[in-house]
Amino acid sequence: MQEILSKKDIGERIKTLRVNSGLSQAFIANILNLSRSNYSQIELGNQYPSFTTLHEIARYYSKTYEWILHGTMIEQSDETPAKIGAILGEMETAFKQFSSSLKKLEHELSLIKSRKYKHKV
Repeated sequence: MQEILSKKDIGERIKTLRVNSGLSQAFIANILNLSRSNYSQIELGNQYPSFTTLHEIARYYSKTYEWILHGTMIEQSDETPAKIGAILGEMETAFKQFSSSLKKLEHELSLIKSRKYKHKV
């Protein structure tokens, strides 16, 4: 079952970040290009932050969206590094194939150009 996002909890986490950093609402609202009143409504839990605001808050405080929205970090499984390694291997193979195709195309183009110039002379 999906967890319901609580505006109050999100607001509290955002407020805690600001207070722990010793910053005013007006200062953070200015950084986020919001009115202080609008920002205050987010901290009070009366409204959700927009995606843009959430992104800027996460970036400013070096937090993840998961932490701001849920208060926890998503745990990585032991499989994750193996999956990333497999994806990187597939990407490397695809890049090598692409690079080889580009070299063949370049060679074919140079042949076409040389034939074209021979016919003009």
